[in-house]
Amino acid sequence: MEDYKSSKYERKEHGAFIVDGVQVGTTLQCPHCGGHFLSVVGSGARRGFCMNCMAVTCGHPDCDRCIPIEKKMDMIEKRFRLGDV
Repeated sequence: MEDYKSSKYERKEHGAFIVDGVQVGTTLQCPHCGGHFLSVVGSGARRGFCMNCMAVTCGHPDCDRCIPIEKKMDMIEKRFRLGDV
């Protein structure tokens, strides 16, 4: 549980880390890839903020462009229906 000592509790969290029945940290979800990441104060992790989605992004270079996860899933489904997969 010491690993989560510096985790930040978000007012509007998207997920939680629970260890032995105790919530020890909260997560946010990237609107572009759908991945969850631990919210840690002063971690120095590269994060971004999408002004279109009005949400914190995970900081992965693929998530710099605003393509919401729902749109990505639609594009994958369309390719699958057309047989391009």
